[in-house]
This record gives sequence, C-alpha cells and structure tokens, in this order.
Amino acid sequence: MSRDRVDRRALTSLGTAVGVSEIGDWLLFIALPLVVLQGTGSTLATSAVFLAELVPAVTVGTVCGPLIDRRDPGRLLFLLTVTQSVVVLPLVWARPGQVWLVCIVAAVQAAFTSLSGPSQQAIVPQRFAPAQAPRVNALVITISNIARLVGSPLGGALLPVLGLRGLVLVDIGTFLLSGAALVPLLAFRVRSASSAPDGEGPLAAIAQGIRAVRHDRTLTVALVIAFLASVAQGLFLVLFVLFVLRSLHAGDGLVGLLRGVQAIGGVVGGVLVTVALRKTSPRALAIWGLAAFAFVSAVSWNSPHLTTAPALYVALFIAVGVPATLLQTGLTSAAQLFSPPHLLGRILSLVAVAEALGQAIGILAAGILSSTVALEFLLNAQAGCYALCALIAYASLARAPRRHARHNHATAT
Repeated sequence: MSRDRVDRRALTSLGTAVGVSEIGDWLLFIALPLVVLQGTGSTLATSAVFLAELVPAVTVGTVCGPLIDRRDPGRLLFLLTVTQSVVVLPLVWARPGQVWLVCIVAAVQAAFTSLSGPSQQAIVPQRFAPAQAPRVNALVITISNIARLVGSPLGGALLPVLGLRGLVLVDIGTFLLSGAALVPLLAFRVRSASSAPDGEGPLAAIAQGIRAVRHDRTLTVALVIAFLASVAQGLFLVLFVLFVLRSLHAGDGLVGLLRGVQAIGGVVGGVLVTVALRKTSPRALAIWGLAAFAFVSAVSWNSPHLTTAPALYVALFIAVGVPATLLQTGLTSAAQLFSPPHLLGRILSLVAVAEALGQAIGILAAGILSSTVALEFLLNAQAGCYALCALIAYASLARAPRRHARHNHATAT
C-alpha cells in the first residue's frame, strides 16, 4: 500500500487497541484511589498511589527509551500490552488497607505505560505518511478521550457492584482484547538501516537521544513546551479543586462534572483536526492550541467576578478540551516528524519524561504556594504559562522538518 494514503487496517488496529485498553485503565484510575481512601480513611495514603506512578514514569522512560529504537514498536507495544494483564493481577487478592500492594502495582503499571505510550507514538511515522501524522494522532487522541468518557463513570458506577476484584478482572480482559486488536500490526516488521549498533551501551544510547534534541531547535522547543505546559497542567490539578470550592462555592459534584466534560471537548478537537484541519501543520496546531488554551483558561478563572452559574463553567471546560487536543496533536506530530528515525523512541520518551517532571513540579508548586499566594493570581499565572508557550512556539518551532534519510519501511513477514 502506498504510504501517501492512510493504512486503514493499521489505523483500525491501533485505534481499537488504544480505546479498549484505556477504558480499562480509566476503570482502575477512578477506582483505586476510592478503594484506598475507603480502606484507610487517609488522604495521604491516597496521594501515595499517585506518587508511586511518578518515579517509574521518569526513570523507566529515560533509561528504556533506546529499547523502542531497537525493536519493532508494534511488536513491542503488543508485548507490553499483553504483559500488563499479568501486572495488575495481584490486585485481585488485595485487601482493604493494603496500600503497599496498590502502590507497587501502580508503580509497575506506570513503568509499562512509560514505554507503551512512546511505542504507540513511534508506530505512526513508520506506518503512515508524514502528511497523515497529525490526522492519525488526532484520531488516536479522540479515541482516548472517548475511552475516558466511557471508563471514568463506569469505574465509579461499577465499583460498588463488582468490587475491586471484579474491576481488575475487567481490566485484565481489556488488556487481552487490546493485544488481540494489535495482532494485524505484527504482520509487518519495520527495519531501519540507520539503527544504533547493538553493542552501544545504554548510557551512550540515552546521550545520543539527548544530543539529537540539543542539536535540533524544534525538538528542543518541543521538549521545553511539553515541560512548561505540563507545569501548567500540574498547577491545574490542584488549583482547579480550590477554584470550584472557593471561587464557585460549589461541591465535589461539580468538580467531577467539570473534569469529565473536558473529554467532550477533546473529542470535538479530534474531529476538528481530522476533518477541517487535516492539512494544518504541527506548528500551527501547537500555536493555536496553546493560544486558545491560555484564552479559555483566563476567561474561566476570571469569570466568577461576573457569575458562578455552573452552566457557564461546564461550557468553558468543554471548550478547553478542544485546544488541549490541538496542542497534544501538534507537539506529538512535531516530535515524530523532526526526530531522526533511528532515535524516534528515545526522543518520544524524553518528551514523556519532560511531561511527567513538569506535572510533578506544578503539583508541588501549587501545594506549596496555594496557602500563601492568592488563588486568583496562581490561576492567572497558570493561564499565562500557556500564553508564554504559545509565544515560544510561534518564535521557535520550524514550519517543516529537514528531510532525514528515512530507510524505514514495512514489509510483510
């Protein structure tokens, strides 16, 4: 099949795998903190579940990035997906209050996710034409948002019915179904004539990826934007709850509703990219996504001076999901298209690491500053962070990648 057209079989395989797997992920993402909180009554123990995911996301993403470059990403994603069905199995025997077991499983699961995410992204430039990358990325992000819309309420609704054991078994089933959906990708092996030599040590391989980022302005800028935008996201995760409780004078119900409806905007954004903006460059998607993100955020944080009517904020939080998808699509596509093919896995992993570190710093900063700095100031600083990123993207992101010598090709085996 010509790489000038979308490989529908590969797209169906990848999209189905992502959708099924992430529905299961959201089931447990919602259920685990509730189980820990119910079993211990401790918010600190609940926070430990999220903290347990941070260190593996950074360390494994950094150290194991070269693994993606030395393996066919489709086969690696299949292996990682199927293996995760075993990783979550110990939760079947978890008892109330066993925070240590939940944290261990969450940490191991995060380690696998730090590899499976970049592996999934590495498939796109190898199976699809460069011009199709933003469209394919947007479709995958759209499917991910639909999975969030389905999995989040299901996790809360099914926990009292099935219990943690039942949800774990459902999650195991989604991993196995996702692996089955990836089987068509196994019929093709991508070989790279420019791959790093097998004898290259892990530290040298990591350093090679870092040098590639340093020597390409667009990759450097993409990494910086990913980090700063994630700092803003980390600030949001903490400050958003305070905003709803203090500025809108609402309760937990509105917190959950506003977090959920963002996925609706994400779906709208994905459809917008695939239909109306499918020929838009990654640079333009990133710039417009960041600028719109800053604008909608600023309007949201300052609107309580006019009204606290929940309907307005539901509409604003749906709207903010659109630029979030534009931004994610633009940055991912830029990293894919500007990376040397034999370093793609390393660079995508570095972007994921930058995002994890940025989000952690944002969460810590919000926790430290929220008790001493005015909430409105911090919220507007969060919106300003996106505006700064938009200016950086406008000034520094290249319009088109240099033509790397691409030797990758898919052949039936």
